[in-house]
Amino acid sequence: MDVDPVEALHKIHVARAFNSSHQMLLVEKAMEMSHTIPVKLLIVDSLTAHFRAEYVGRGALAERQQLLNKHLHDLLRFGDLTNSVVAVTNQVSAKPDAFFGDPTRPIGGHIVGHAATYRLYLRKSKGGKRIARLIDSPNLPEAEAVFTVSEEGIRD
Repeated sequence: MDVDPVEALHKIHVARAFNSSHQMLLVEKAMEMSHTIPVKLLIVDSLTAHFRAEYVGRGALAERQQLLNKHLHDLLRFGDLTNSVVAVTNQVSAKPDAFFGDPTRPIGGHIVGHAATYRLYLRKSKGGKRIARLIDSPNLPEAEAVFTVSEEGIRD
């Protein structure tokens, strides 16, 4: 399938969020855009970064989680109403008390985990390879796939 790169780039719209409130507002703006432009994919890169930076400490945890929950539900609603895919990336942190299994845990806790329909864990491997691990899915078992990203695209 040949894709004209100039035409493809004209169909991509990018917005940078400056804080968590702006990030949440951008979902509303994307919803408005979807009335005139067909949206097939909405990507939120680093879902929790602004929330972590702005709501620091245990005292702000409840408010942060409530806002994050609202944001996630707005994203889910966007996907439902526009019949589009919503993909988010998230950070992980070290879990030093883990004696077995994966020593990392996703930022955002159960709110992020329960809101996602499919959860993939991406990590680097040797020789420029990457590993995508399906952690949670409503209809697929846990599995891994090895791939590389090159100038020609994604290859397995």
